[in-house]
Amino acid sequence: MKKKENLIHALPTIKEFLDSFPYYVFLVDRDHYIVIANSKISEDFNLTPEEVKGKYCPKVIHGFDDPFPGCPLEEAVKSGQVTEKEYFDEASGRWFLSGVYPTAFIDTNGKEIFLHTAIDISARKKAEREKQNILHDLRKALGGTVQVIARIVEKKDPYTAGHQKRVADLARSIATEMSLSKEQINAIRLAGSIHDVGKISVPSEILTKPGKLIDNEFELIKLHPQTGYDILKEIDFPWPIADIVLQHHERLDGSGYPQGLSGEKICIEARILNVADVVEAMATHRPYRPALGIKKALEEISRNRGRFYDPDVVDACIRLFETKNYKL
Repeated sequence: MKKKENLIHALPTIKEFLDSFPYYVFLVDRDHYIVIANSKISEDFNLTPEEVKGKYCPKVIHGFDDPFPGCPLEEAVKSGQVTEKEYFDEASGRWFLSGVYPTAFIDTNGKEIFLHTAIDISARKKAEREKQNILHDLRKALGGTVQVIARIVEKKDPYTAGHQKRVADLARSIATEMSLSKEQINAIRLAGSIHDVGKISVPSEILTKPGKLIDNEFELIKLHPQTGYDILKEIDFPWPIADIVLQHHERLDGSGYPQGLSGEKICIEARILNVADVVEAMATHRPYRPALGIKKALEEISRNRGRFYDPDVVDACIRLFETKNYKL
């Protein structure tokens, strides 16, 4: 029994316990009045924990006469749930992660007590901004690389000048209509911009031939997704651009090329690019035939919906043209 008593006497007081934390810790009531604060407050404010006791937290800490917009204590009081938020303190120029945690305690006035913490996360936010700036510069550089590649392809095949750009825009619009993630949409747009890069290995006389291709010529054309993959796989894109390009002529039933992939083995980005490529190719002029028009193109993807083309992609594409007035 004596050991237990010694242990109890050794336990810290609430004040000592709160002072052990290296960040701001308060106990506040539901009306924002401070019940107790740890000594961390003395480091940044010309106040002691004793001086802030009973004071109005928004006034003491933020200089406001009312709770600041989005105050986590306001939300915790309303919901009765733990509330955590990041906020920027203009007075100090720092970012904080503020948390409010309901407790089972009440003060002498019968008001609920909440545990309120505030952790300085300025260093983390600065690191995040620097990372975002680096990513922005990287993506800008990659975008420039993609544009150079696109121009090389169009110089090789003047009849399809603008084809890649139009396919990229349509594919991006389909992906947006399908509510894909921002990262997937970026990947689809970039892959669409250079999806025919492999055609630089195809002789110009074949690319611009006005008549129907013979079997040997078409076999050369069918190599362009693999060639494109071989060119792009060495570039460290933050998205699977090379794989999307490799798969953009695959079909759901496995009748596409170059790998004969089927169903879910074809990535969604390539399935979208495939539909956009077919629609654009049919709707615009080609060396071997005049433009067939958007109506014929939509009939093609509708007729082979679920066979060659992903049903969700087809539906999204048709909605763009028929209900949202999309123009190539």
